[in-house]
Amino acid sequence: MIQAVIFDMDGVLIDSEIVYLKHQYEALHKKYPWVTLESLYPLVGMSGTEDKPFLAGLLRRDAGDPAFLAEIDALYRSCTVHYPDILRPQVPALLKTLRAMGLQVALASSSSTQNIHQVLSECGIEALFDYTISGDQFHRSKPNPEIYQCTMRRLGRRPEECLIVEDSTYGVAAGVAAGATVAALRDDRFPFDQSPAQLHIESLDEVPALAACGGRRIRAAFFDVDGTLAAMGSHYLPDSARRAIARLRENGVAAIVSTGRHALELEEENILPGLDFDGYIYMNGQLCELAGRPVLENRIAPAELRALRVFLQQHHRSCIILERDAMYTNLVDDRLVTEQARIGTAVPPVRDIDGLEDRAVYQVIPFVSPGEEAELMARMPGCKAMRWGEAVVDVATVSGGKEAGIRALCAALGITTEEIIAFGDGQNDIGMLQLAGIGVAMGNALDEVKAAADYVTDTVEADGLAHALQHFHLI
Repeated sequence: MIQAVIFDMDGVLIDSEIVYLKHQYEALHKKYPWVTLESLYPLVGMSGTEDKPFLAGLLRRDAGDPAFLAEIDALYRSCTVHYPDILRPQVPALLKTLRAMGLQVALASSSSTQNIHQVLSECGIEALFDYTISGDQFHRSKPNPEIYQCTMRRLGRRPEECLIVEDSTYGVAAGVAAGATVAALRDDRFPFDQSPAQLHIESLDEVPALAACGGRRIRAAFFDVDGTLAAMGSHYLPDSARRAIARLRENGVAAIVSTGRHALELEEENILPGLDFDGYIYMNGQLCELAGRPVLENRIAPAELRALRVFLQQHHRSCIILERDAMYTNLVDDRLVTEQARIGTAVPPVRDIDGLEDRAVYQVIPFVSPGEEAELMARMPGCKAMRWGEAVVDVATVSGGKEAGIRALCAALGITTEEIIAFGDGQNDIGMLQLAGIGVAMGNALDEVKAAADYVTDTVEADGLAHALQHFHLI
């Protein structure tokens, strides 16, 4: 978990670098005509102890010459800036938000202590920082990591608990060397090398979500259906969940359904009316689609289906068979009726299962006791069972599961599983919650699901899904 956010000042909180550079260029070019604006770019992010030696080399002067030192000091003093004019507009609200999240907020800048105080005081944000430090307190500032290492020690935080927001080549290098997660604020006006940063942002508005999500950018969200998006049995879908999914997608996060159900069930039972998603994991990862295009298909092997058919005929048990475009059962018994009623789903039509092994079957749902499950799975070594009721399990291939579907969709999206958040409530959701960068259990989830999650939200009926997305600042 991120516990502290540490900001650079120039170029991050205030858009000062271009102001300073233009002033220096206009003043120096008159006397030193070979000086160009581009030749001054290395000054960006450089500390006060290193800029004069750099300028001495550029201006072909002796770095120890008192006249040169006086000239540079006069150059800096002549640059007057009204700092509130160049304060990035979102900064005051951003700092207040981070503090409201319970995070420590610090400033580590290569600028002088005097300049830091002047900027923060004039902008009225000095009281919003828990700690500030200047590069002039060190023999070597950025890219040396000492300034950030010292800041983290003063805050009492380990590197992995800190998010550093930087812009310059020197600052990014210092933050990375200090072992923290670095978010680099993009600025195309300068030839910065921001490649070492783990995160790249276009705006400071992105910082709260990055901090709330543990220093990771969430690019996709996976949602179970029953007990997560919609209430178990009643299919009640809160308006808050509808709005949250729409807002999430507007914010550039892909929304993907991850369910044990068949597509036909979602459609015929009208479980997710009016909701649009970017992808679907059906039948516990046996069939996965992204933007309507299949990206993974896992069929149960003929030998496994033959063993299932024999078991069902011997024990006279009901089983729902799921093909790509069909759902049916071999027979209807009390177990099937009870479990289907519990999840608010109609009993499927009956169909003969002779020759089942010759069909393209993705998942089966046998209505069996735990003891019968053990016997059945011993006959189907290439499959695994996921219990979701007292007398019912989902059976899919060993290589299947929601986790397999997530990996396939992440590969298709070009993201890692660390960049996703997953929501669930049932036993078959545990694997995906553990796989995701952030796993969220609903308030109505089983105890073992809550134990496997990173965060437990409210129930479906109490707007748990929306509350969790708000907690992580994703909406």
